[in-house]
Amino acid sequence: MKQLLAKTAFLFCLSLSIFYPDSFRVGMMHTHILNSEVFEPITLQMGYNDAVSFTLKSDTLFLEGIELEIKQSAASLKYPNTIAYTIYTEISPEPAKNEIDYTAQKISTALLPNRFSHSIRIPLKEPYNFTRNGNSEIIPYSSSLCLSPFMLRLNPVMKGLPDDIEGARFTVIARPLLIAEGGLKINLQYPDKEQKPVSVQLNGDYLAKYTELQLRQPGQYSIQINSDAYRTETRTCVVERGKTTQLDIQLKSITPLLRVQAPENVMIMLDGEEITSANTPIPLESGSHIIMCKIGTYQLTRQIIVEEGKSYLLTFTMDMLIQEITE
Repeated sequence: MKQLLAKTAFLFCLSLSIFYPDSFRVGMMHTHILNSEVFEPITLQMGYNDAVSFTLKSDTLFLEGIELEIKQSAASLKYPNTIAYTIYTEISPEPAKNEIDYTAQKISTALLPNRFSHSIRIPLKEPYNFTRNGNSEIIPYSSSLCLSPFMLRLNPVMKGLPDDIEGARFTVIARPLLIAEGGLKINLQYPDKEQKPVSVQLNGDYLAKYTELQLRQPGQYSIQINSDAYRTETRTCVVERGKTTQLDIQLKSITPLLRVQAPENVMIMLDGEEITSANTPIPLESGSHIIMCKIGTYQLTRQIIVEEGKSYLLTFTMDMLIQEITE
């Protein structure tokens, strides 16, 4: 009967207080700053009159909600309808371990169900894709959840609790609820200051806004860059859920290049002009070119047909061949 009266009084007070800020005192305040939206589960132990606050210090591109699972001990399960949980925002003062008195705006509150585990799913954006299951509830979306810390508070709804529940501990586990997609960022690096037009295909489909972050289902993707001014580039990458994959692609001009490998004492002539900087790739025009290599009185001449978008390597070596002969 005492528990039934406590439950009735709690529901009556709830109907009156949901529109007004609450002033209350906690036994202990736990604080957590979420610097990454894809964070590892956070586990902590709380008493029946404690609270925990969460502050988001990162973007919420992939984070669409946070799940708070509350696990009860055997002691608290013996006394149903005695502990309530409440989600607050607009908390004053700023949550801190050495602060116990607060004023905050209530978002949602309910009696802790008489079962070992109960989960509260808190949406951080609309629309969201996660759903409610048998051991969870979804609280209403509030834009203030992303703008300021939010708090989970446990508190008794009746006085004169038995001694064995005074020492009861509740395990709270915070988990990220991620969107189904991951991000792909394509970063093109151009060979000169003037950026000439390119087309970008992702798995064969043209991307009109390839400079923007692409949200895609997890998996492997093929990227192809085509242009009249640059060489065709093809890459593959893997997109993971809740993560951004950045793909840096260095574009290369279609101007043909000639690289030279030859001893220092070899004179190399290109179309009648001596090549003096053999360590630097030499740009060529498309078409026919004459290359001559000369060392001492020995010289060798070759013709090369140069095509756009190709590179060429000239290697000049002198070798000595010794073999046995029969006289």
